[in-house]
Amino acid sequence: MTLPVKAIADPGLPPRATPKNFLVAWLLVLLRRSHLHGYEILKELRDEFGIACDHGALYRTLRQLEASALIRSHWDAADLGPARRVYELTDAGRDALVAWSDALGEYRATLEKFFHLYHGLTGR
Repeated sequence: MTLPVKAIADPGLPPRATPKNFLVAWLLVLLRRSHLHGYEILKELRDEFGIACDHGALYRTLRQLEASALIRSHWDAADLGPARRVYELTDAGRDALVAWSDALGEYRATLEKFFHLYHGLTGR
């Protein structure tokens, strides 16, 4: 699965109709689970969830989320290797995640109705 990439007017709020930029929702939920740096985010998206994400899109979206105060970051100077920017969710980010969950739940219900109708028509 490849995440669609689209400019984000307000990266913390889900779209009003059908959600198209799931990258924001994935980032919020991953950062709710734990503090991560960019490479860890890419690795988890790919290895755990089968989602390919463009590096540039990831870092642009992280910057937008940080500018919107939904996440914050700090430099972690590891004992070995270069310092890495670690991202974590803010309280506003937690609120945005709830909004995303609600919107995606509604979207899922709509998709389930679509597939129920589709399977009824096609017998598949």
